[in-house]
Amino acid sequence: MKKLIVALVTASFLSACVPLVFVGGAALGLWVGSDPRKPEVIKRDFDLGAQLSERIIDTYKERAHVNVSVFNDLVLLTGEVPDAAAKQQVEQFAWQMKHRPRNVYNELVVAAPSSVTARANDSQISARVKTAVLADAGDASAVHVMIVTERQVVYLMGIAKPALIERAAKAASKVSGVKQVVKLVEVEPAKPGQAN
Repeated sequence: MKKLIVALVTASFLSACVPLVFVGGAALGLWVGSDPRKPEVIKRDFDLGAQLSERIIDTYKERAHVNVSVFNDLVLLTGEVPDAAAKQQVEQFAWQMKHRPRNVYNELVVAAPSSVTARANDSQISARVKTAVLADAGDASAVHVMIVTERQVVYLMGIAKPALIERAAKAASKVSGVKQVVKLVEVEPAKPGQAN
């Protein structure tokens, strides 16, 4: 039964338009457009995020609220931890994973875990940002961005052309309730003869 559940979860993450956030709390990640990664990279990201989330939860239990988002071997850590030592330790956990990430963005804050209301508000902001980014882009197939919202700060992860990154960030910044937009988007290499 356990193998069946793992297979179903893995299969669901291999589809083109899925939210890819590994949660040790309740933040919400939403995909805008399609996922440009190869299936084996998606699986590797999923495994890295799941293993790291499990280690954090085992270590801190209810004393921390940490969300782990992984895209293309890049790890984003958001949420709240009890002290500066915990913030550093959680980042070290990421670097110690069997599959070492290319980079770790440690956006954790030292604070009490956020409330259910605050997390629900972040989820609503993510949904509104997704709508705004899609409306601005006009072509969902051209945008490959994951939206993660934590404490009203919107993080954009993915791969996109420079012009689309800027447009997505600008659209996100205009959404009600957004305090800040952080761009962690990799630039999609231009193909010969293709404009950015």
